[in-house]
Amino acid sequence: MAPSDNKLHSKSDTQKTSKRTERVFCTTFSGRDVTISDYPLPEDSKQEPFPLPSEPIEHQEPVQKHPKSYKRLQTKLNSLDITPFLDLMLSVAHERDPSKIIERASTGYKGTHVTMGAFWLRPTQKMADIVTPHPSAESMLKLVAFSGVNDRSPSDWTHALGTYDLVPVTEPIFDSCRKGIPSIGSSPEDWSRPSWAIDEGYYAYSSFPVMYNDEFLGILSTFYDRPMVGPFAQLHSMHQKMHKIFADTVARALVNAVAFEEIQKLRGELELENELLRRAVQEKRLDDNLIGDSDTLVHVMEQIEVVSPTDASVLLLGESGTGKELLAGAIHNRSPRNQNAFVRVNCSAIPHELFESEFFGHVKGSFTGAIRDRVGRFQMADGGTLFLDEVGEIPLELQGKLLRVLQEGTFEPVGDERSRKVNVRIIAATNKDLTKEVAAGRFRQDLYFRLSVFPINVPPLRERRNDIPLLARHFISLAAERMKITPPRLKPHHVEKLQAYDWPGNVRELQNVVERAVIMSHSGSMEFYIQDNSHATPPQEMNVHAYSSAQSPAQPPAAPPRPQDIITEAEWSAMQRENIVQALEATNWRVQGNGGAAELLGIKPTTLRSRMQKLKIEKQ
Repeated sequence: MAPSDNKLHSKSDTQKTSKRTERVFCTTFSGRDVTISDYPLPEDSKQEPFPLPSEPIEHQEPVQKHPKSYKRLQTKLNSLDITPFLDLMLSVAHERDPSKIIERASTGYKGTHVTMGAFWLRPTQKMADIVTPHPSAESMLKLVAFSGVNDRSPSDWTHALGTYDLVPVTEPIFDSCRKGIPSIGSSPEDWSRPSWAIDEGYYAYSSFPVMYNDEFLGILSTFYDRPMVGPFAQLHSMHQKMHKIFADTVARALVNAVAFEEIQKLRGELELENELLRRAVQEKRLDDNLIGDSDTLVHVMEQIEVVSPTDASVLLLGESGTGKELLAGAIHNRSPRNQNAFVRVNCSAIPHELFESEFFGHVKGSFTGAIRDRVGRFQMADGGTLFLDEVGEIPLELQGKLLRVLQEGTFEPVGDERSRKVNVRIIAATNKDLTKEVAAGRFRQDLYFRLSVFPINVPPLRERRNDIPLLARHFISLAAERMKITPPRLKPHHVEKLQAYDWPGNVRELQNVVERAVIMSHSGSMEFYIQDNSHATPPQEMNVHAYSSAQSPAQPPAAPPRPQDIITEAEWSAMQRENIVQALEATNWRVQGNGGAAELLGIKPTTLRSRMQKLKIEKQ
């Protein structure tokens, strides 16, 4: 080559070139422009931004008018940086949310020549999280994403049966994709352009099947604003290879994401079952066999028999300790929902800032400390019964959301925009007068009406004194079985003493008194020591041998203890063992530290561990 020919890269030639350079065409992947060719245009092509070669004439050698320009075009194509494209594929492959995969799949359709890109999916049940299932999913495609240089949407395009929002897979630009073969039209001569393509100015297209293991999932299509032939043929060929790889990546990512969601759903159901089982074991609730035969209890049971077969909301009204939770369980067990969950919520024990999360659940990252998704109580009770104890303690700001769930059966977990639908029966309980709470503005009137469809007044224990002997015998049997001792005898003078007391704490107080008597029983004898708590005075310090509330705890016994009042070593060990077990259960078997069992018992952790070993106390 002559020396003069080597001046192409000289400084003067470079300056001249920089003044005459125009962007001829570009494309994009991952939403970023990548220039394919920027080069100087010849003087004689001012009217033609990019000179196309003339058709070769038969018996005439093809002539390349601008070999230097084509050589530089070839160089640019060969040195194209595809890193953004690889980044996009990597981000799609790592995504676990199907909707975000669709969103990212639409980011590669911006550029000068690729003027429109669209993504259609088969509306099958498998893709229900992305697109609403359609009866004709085998033969139809649903538009799920698109991106272009203008505001036009494929939903504006029409075919014989409607618009391209829902289009038959037999459309000419899709037809071969069902067999896994891309459909390509490089110029208007290669495809019969429909009217919408002419109106939009589309001269070429490429459609790629989105398939996984021979399963046809959908189609990715790109449309061009010029024929992709001649000097653009190599660019089009490169696009085809890259878009085919991209379609395969999207297919794998979608299938993996759908499978991942199914696994998460099954995991949530398993956690729900484990949670229900754990609560059932921990609470050790009584059976549905309610104890008592008084007229007031019989009347309550008649009401329960009437309302149980329905789905009506029930409001249990009564003092604390009257057994409202047990009655709620009886309603559930007698209802058609008895094979599903019975979930309890103590509204007074939930911090106000956690009410919404407790009821409706939350998703990971929705707030500080939300390290994983959590199922709410409404979702746990789906298909079953939700028992809201102390419903009057629900914050006023949350009562509106609770009302919406009761009316519509839908809610959104904290941090999630998707609504969940549940079918839950509500049984509420309270020891407050909700009509006064409504009048004071602390409880919504519409929520009160929704909860009190069928109110039931639960009688206090002082109104069913005939049930006290039955309840006392039942609690004696339970306590003796737990402590592995022979149940003490309930004598007539015991019954008289128990029936003479008004029991402001109701059945709960009776159970505590009976259990204390069983713990202190020896040689089969038992005595009940009742402290009157009706005025809510602070509990007095009690001496082991003086439990009468009329006697000062610091006062020594009036007479020496009787022989039958002496506790044997075996009985004392049983009492000590029971006391330690209760302390461990109260602290979830945490021996030391703040709030540990050793702190509750007032002894050193080493002493507690020694006694546990001696008494053979182990966590079950």
